[in-house]
Amino acid sequence: MILWYSGGMDKNRMVQSVIVGLAAVIAAASWAGLKGFLFEGGNWIFPSVGFLVLLVFLSLNCLLTKSKINLFITLTFVLVSFLFAFGINLSYLAVLIVALLLFSFGFARAINEKENRIKIQIGKILRKGLPSVLTGLALIIAAVYYFSPLAAQWQGKIEIPRPLFDAISQPMIDSASLGSSEEIGDMIYDSVNQSVNKYSQNYEEYIPFGLAVGVFFTVKALGIVLIWLVILLSAAIFKILVSFGAVKIHEKAVLQEVMET
Repeated sequence: MILWYSGGMDKNRMVQSVIVGLAAVIAAASWAGLKGFLFEGGNWIFPSVGFLVLLVFLSLNCLLTKSKINLFITLTFVLVSFLFAFGINLSYLAVLIVALLLFSFGFARAINEKENRIKIQIGKILRKGLPSVLTGLALIIAAVYYFSPLAAQWQGKIEIPRPLFDAISQPMIDSASLGSSEEIGDMIYDSVNQSVNKYSQNYEEYIPFGLAVGVFFTVKALGIVLIWLVILLSAAIFKILVSFGAVKIHEKAVLQEVMET
């Protein structure tokens, strides 16, 4: 027997329509929040929460839908809403196409896992798809960061943070006991920064790209926690939908091929 769910044709479509509509609104708000953070010095909390909620609703849509085409259309709308916040840019379009492929591949894997499972286990279903989805999201965020003022501000003079320099150098300066440790520290700090800036001028144009790569891997690393939050929230909302009758779980017989001997 296979445990599966159906909320009735009309009810199921209504629930999916509400989820898709909310996902579209949240996506637009999240992209606007990301632009506000990277381009206007806004708060990072709003887009972070927005993307968490967006992934939850997309995961719920993946769990409820039986059509990969409908899911693909939903993902397209979500990513197209990005352009309303950031405008049309060939680089953005290229990144969005790659992200759409990653999103579609990830959720298609989740749907395949859902259809092949004997029992509904939301964690195992979503873990099949969310890593690819998160890679697509990290790629978009890294691309936006590359074109943002935050990346541009690193071009030009680069300075080693003084607290970090002091934490590393001060014990060595104190142990040498050569004159005023503060004066010696200032001299070494200025000298090191001059050397760093002289060397970095040859690679200045590559600094934003390197930082964008760092942002990509940072988002991917944070995604380990994000994926589990998405799974927990999706599972909780799914159970609420079941408890209110929006989604019904039932058993379905499965034919099995048996070789006669």
